[in-house]
Amino acid sequence: MSITDDIKQRLDIVEVISTAGVSLRKAGRNFTGFCPFHPNTRTPAFYVFPHTQSYYCFSCHASGDVFTFVMQQQGLDFGTALRQLAARAGVQLEERTPEREQEDAQRARLRQINEAAAVYWQHLLRATARGAPARAYLQQRQISSETAEAWQLGYAADDWSDLLRYLSERGFEPEELERAGLVIRREQGGYYDRFRHRLIFPIRDAQGTIVGFGGRALGNDHAKYMNTPETALFQKSRVLYGIDQARDAIRREDAVVLVEGYIDVLMAHQHGFRNVVAPMGTALTAEQVGMIKKLTQNVYLALDADAAGANATLRGLQTLREHLDARVIPVPTPHGYVRWERELVGAIRIIALPAGRDPDEVLREDPAQWRALLAAALPLMEFYLRQLTADLDLRSAQGRATAVERLAPLINALPNPVEREHYAQRLATLLGLSTRAVAEALGRQRRGQPVAFPEAQAGAPARLSREDHLLSLLLRFPAIQAAVEAELASDLEQFPQISEELRGSIADALMHIENRQIWEAWCRRDPAAPDATTAWLATLDPYLRERAQRLLTYEDEPALPVVGRQHHATELACKIARELRRTIVQRRREQILAMYESVEDHNDRMALLQRFEALNHYQTIVTAPRRSRIFFDLRDRLDQHLS
Repeated sequence: MSITDDIKQRLDIVEVISTAGVSLRKAGRNFTGFCPFHPNTRTPAFYVFPHTQSYYCFSCHASGDVFTFVMQQQGLDFGTALRQLAARAGVQLEERTPEREQEDAQRARLRQINEAAAVYWQHLLRATARGAPARAYLQQRQISSETAEAWQLGYAADDWSDLLRYLSERGFEPEELERAGLVIRREQGGYYDRFRHRLIFPIRDAQGTIVGFGGRALGNDHAKYMNTPETALFQKSRVLYGIDQARDAIRREDAVVLVEGYIDVLMAHQHGFRNVVAPMGTALTAEQVGMIKKLTQNVYLALDADAAGANATLRGLQTLREHLDARVIPVPTPHGYVRWERELVGAIRIIALPAGRDPDEVLREDPAQWRALLAAALPLMEFYLRQLTADLDLRSAQGRATAVERLAPLINALPNPVEREHYAQRLATLLGLSTRAVAEALGRQRRGQPVAFPEAQAGAPARLSREDHLLSLLLRFPAIQAAVEAELASDLEQFPQISEELRGSIADALMHIENRQIWEAWCRRDPAAPDATTAWLATLDPYLRERAQRLLTYEDEPALPVVGRQHHATELACKIARELRRTIVQRRREQILAMYESVEDHNDRMALLQRFEALNHYQTIVTAPRRSRIFFDLRDRLDQHLS
């Protein structure tokens, strides 16, 4: 039994969900209530099944176990949810070695130091003469005292050792303050404050814990903004400023707005736009996208309109496109074949800011204009059409050729043929060319695009479950991913009525929370990075790392043939994926039956019955043996007899 299974056995999912604020009532053997993941006040569509320790919403199709619920509802990563639920269940995750105890104690000490520093700096801002420059700056930027209080803004004095003295007097050692990133060691001995004469912005994680600070210079410091350096608590690639304050609004509005700076976030929240966060002044990272997609799949980018801001937007878009959730859909080709394309589940839009204006300036002058900019946000391809041709002379042959070269891969990557045609025509109009000329250029680019996946190394331990074996094959043979996704999606082509029940992705075929977390992390990796697999393992939560290492080094039994090894791995993986799909279908049928028994509304009962019958029909078709193309099939004889 795994640790997660042990935790789920000890916890009552009904109790966990109820204490999280979801009002549940008994419905036969199960419980029902209003879904916490989508707006709904008419009919309770959210069901909790105590016997399987799972939940399912038959409206928005949110589903999972107690881990999935806590991660989705609180916006937590797997490691944090694991530790939170383990503590609640009284499960000890690992042996408490002296080294581990020391690490935990040091992290707790860093949290205490950050809290003490934030309280002191807030006091200087609010209640001392020394904080006057910071108060004047806030007034100039029209940040209210209520906002400053809510976000615990502070002021670091214009003094080389003010914070050092204050915290030292309260029992914190200079070495601890250095580990927290608050002081810097002098070469000749001693320490001095890192933040001096700056407005201070405490930076919190999704749970509201202060993990670091940002400081805005109020004097002539060459560094306008400064952040805490990397510490045991603070890694800027894994933090979104304002996420703790914005989390509920992001989920409620099913959208997040990404801006560039602290002040942009504060001004947006001050004017009631509470689903706004900032990625710490860096290009958006895979870890940050991972935090976002637990709350929403709809992302608006509102970075500065200057060249640097536009470049940051382009980098962020690439990260979003690679790491937001997607579904695999069939796309017919002109030659009568079908290819499988990755289509984003949500939407990415770009807020076109007025030239030379930051979001906070727009909000200060007229919040209604900000609302209008949100409503007029550009679809992804429209932004690419504008941005990637802005520096070209589109009247010249070279400029037109460069524009096609830049945009052709993006247009060809659109899975929807209507969208592809639309943007091909838009590009033709923009360049002053015929649609046929652009279509031919897109075709040339498409035919010449290489596709390759590196393979992971294989090694050697013990026998795995079917689901673990599938994941092991996918990790060891990355090139088989497309075939497995195609296999899962192909069954669904003739069953559009169950597309919401079964989305045809590998992640949906994995029922164990550990496996889904490993697979999602694998999909976010950079396969071109040096020592890509080793680097990827290092990013995993320690609990997942050991499991992933075992899957990567598994030796198949019986061993795969040496000749055509990857082909055989593909066939085996597809076979396992089909078996897992059938198990999921059976489980969903049982859930719908349980819901049917307790639903009172006639229309809802009929809708559930239709869904059950659709799944039944699907199950019958896909489990029936395929007719032989060579030998006379018994069913053919039966058909002849009946006719």
